[in-house]
Amino acid sequence: MATAKPPALPLPAALSEMEDAALADLYRRGTPENTLRAWERDLIYIAAWKQAAFGRDLDWPEADAVALRFVLDHSVDLSDTAGPARDAAAALMAAGLRRTLACPAPATLDRRIASWRAFHRMKNLTSPFEAPLIRQARGRARRAVARERQPKSAHPITRPVLEATLETCDDSVRGGT
Repeated sequence: MATAKPPALPLPAALSEMEDAALADLYRRGTPENTLRAWERDLIYIAAWKQAAFGRDLDWPEADAVALRFVLDHSVDLSDTAGPARDAAAALMAAGLRRTLACPAPATLDRRIASWRAFHRMKNLTSPFEAPLIRQARGRARRAVARERQPKSAHPITRPVLEATLETCDDSVRGGT
């Protein structure tokens, strides 16, 4: 029989300055340096994108429409288009935060979204990226921009060659003479 979980303690709607500072210190000490650097870069990028796209600072929690626009703006190649998405991308390029108008790699988009979600969790807020429409849009975007897989070798090893190689091995550390 499963044991019942104790009820979760409700967190305060707002933390005191001392609690906020202690929580920030806990995140800094308990998070790897590389992750902290990635979060810092992603926060700078996301804030600059929102300023370029909407002319406003980030909100906590962020609106679903803003999150959806972020996914849409980063799911297309903007080289041959005009409009607000290209204007925002050009502003990010001018600020040195984006290199090209090409669609970013799916892993880059996923990392930035993961960072944005983490920022919401740190503030004990629900992330807009949990909304079903936005989750579906992310999945479609990932598939739409996926690059065709390239073979790793033009001449991959075949089973007969592998078996012949393994027959030359013995039980020594080097596996053969």
